[in-house]
Amino acid sequence: MKNKKSTKDHIVLNIEASDEVVPKKIKKLKVEPSGNFLIDLYHRVNNYLISLSGVKPKDKATFFHLLSVMINSGIPMLKSLKSLGLQLSNKSVLNSVINTMVEDIQSGKSLSEAMSVFLNVFTDAEIGMVRSGEASGQLDRVLENLAADAEKAYSIKNKVKAAMMYPIVILFLLVAVVVAMMVWVIPKLTELFAATGSELPTLTKVVIAISDFLTNNGKSLILALIAFVIILYIFKRTDSGKYFFDNLKLKIPIFGNLFKKAYLSRFARSLSNLLDSNVSIIKSLEITANSIGNEVYKKRLLMSLEDMQQGIPLAENLAASPLFPPMLINMIDVGEQTAQLDQITGKIASFYEDEVDTAVSGISKIIEPVILIIIGATVATVVAAIMLPIMQLSNLSDAI
Repeated sequence: MKNKKSTKDHIVLNIEASDEVVPKKIKKLKVEPSGNFLIDLYHRVNNYLISLSGVKPKDKATFFHLLSVMINSGIPMLKSLKSLGLQLSNKSVLNSVINTMVEDIQSGKSLSEAMSVFLNVFTDAEIGMVRSGEASGQLDRVLENLAADAEKAYSIKNKVKAAMMYPIVILFLLVAVVVAMMVWVIPKLTELFAATGSELPTLTKVVIAISDFLTNNGKSLILALIAFVIILYIFKRTDSGKYFFDNLKLKIPIFGNLFKKAYLSRFARSLSNLLDSNVSIIKSLEITANSIGNEVYKKRLLMSLEDMQQGIPLAENLAASPLFPPMLINMIDVGEQTAQLDQITGKIASFYEDEVDTAVSGISKIIEPVILIIIGATVATVVAAIMLPIMQLSNLSDAI
């Protein structure tokens, strides 16, 4: 089988770092002592919390865009960063990062080297693209691509969150209201029903049994819930836990398809930007796999990476996986055959970004009636359990 090339004819740059980089923590902002203990304590606590927080994707997109504009205008890198530090002074974390980068560049480091010490702020893909832009003399264009990519990633992430937030909040409130009724309302009604001595309907008995269980075992259930959350949190941080939950995401009814489209758009956009920045296909795929944000896709892409190193084309690798639709496979195959994989994957990314918009809109229309049905059924069950004995008592009094 022939080894198909998917990069452009010009030289592909190797972005492997020559030295091991040790990540830096975000520097704390310098605050002059005021002489007031409470004010100084507030500043120290606030400073510490700022150092632990990250940089918002929207702020990072603004940083890349403004830096690109200034460099394209002929302003030296050091002066551009200093100007950005002053302009973004209200963004405390980003301002601290920029100031540290200015110090590193003054000591002789390049922009990519200065970025690489902030691995909690800049991704491998961003650092790799900047390094390739420095080597090829196209840093301004690379930075503009990074700005556009950060904005699109931020937009997609927000849309997915928005689609999930509504049903989660509604269901949480529904559970809270039902539990409150079971713990505080039903026990009082149970005393009333017991005083009548009449036979209760089956539905009412079930509701009372649930109420008694929650009331008698409340503390144990709370402790069990806390223990379950802690175990779940610990498990989620393990490799097997990450894979389990990421795989579960893709199989959730209604939302699973939305997650798949979001990951596919991220895969295609990252691959397109890296290839367009003259990063080799092997390194591009490795960076994309590590930055895609899903362990299932990461594992599959790393497997494809091993096959590509043996000479098997990317499209043929991905074709055997249900994670990648046939349309995407066919377009990647065309891109590899025509040596336009960067352009083709860019079109794929745009397609799936539009698909995410359509999916979010469709989910909003589907989820509302589903939630209304769940709420209606729950409320109807509780009301029926309460009203049936009362109606029996009313019929009994009429008969007397």
